[in-house]
Amino acid sequence: MKSKISMTVFLILALSPTSYAAPKYGPPATRLYHSRDFVKKHPAPDFWSLFPYYIAQQDARSCSVAAAAMILNGARAKRNLDASEELITQKGLLARVNLASWNQGVGDGGRGIALDEYGPLLEASFKSYGFKNPIILTRHADGGSEFRKDLLEELLENEKSADGFIIANYLQSEFTGDPEGAVGHYAPVAAFDSKSKKVLILDPDRQYYEPYWVSLETFIKGMNTLDSGQKKSRGYLLIKPGK
Repeated sequence: MKSKISMTVFLILALSPTSYAAPKYGPPATRLYHSRDFVKKHPAPDFWSLFPYYIAQQDARSCSVAAAAMILNGARAKRNLDASEELITQKGLLARVNLASWNQGVGDGGRGIALDEYGPLLEASFKSYGFKNPIILTRHADGGSEFRKDLLEELLENEKSADGFIIANYLQSEFTGDPEGAVGHYAPVAAFDSKSKKVLILDPDRQYYEPYWVSLETFIKGMNTLDSGQKKSRGYLLIKPGK
């Protein structure tokens, strides 16, 4: 009888869903909650410009829209908006830009937005909100030493002010460690800690995630992945809104 009870207990524990539950974050990611010193002790201009506007993507395909809305609101943070001006929402942004490729690429049944498509959409977005000469530069990752050098330089330069922003395009599972997140994704870069060589990600997949840090190597690895149906790797966009 004792052996039967022991076996029953063993089977209950072994088959319990909690016994197979994966952690929320894998080894590549460190929650901002557990690593706050950088944003507390450094100016972190992009973080403070973007964090008030940190939003969840409105559906599984709309990370490009959510990231754009955050960046646009952050770029307007220095402006003194009047009482009639709304903050930029995902719905409002899509309606205002009103481009078929974006409207059809997101939402239920959408195929998403490839990196080379995203730059022109961001440019149109900034112009629709009164930024006359935005500069959007697209960088495809290749994992080489030259790419790493250029990326590091741009992260360091970007950290100096809130006059520019970076949106990363990456394979989400490489950042979070969750194999179910093996999909292309967009998220703003909120900060870069040059001492620890870590990048702070404002992941718009807020049903599951909050801000987290990844190492520079993980950042590159996640971007140096082939986008579905594309012949080029993912990468990032360097954004200079202008005025």
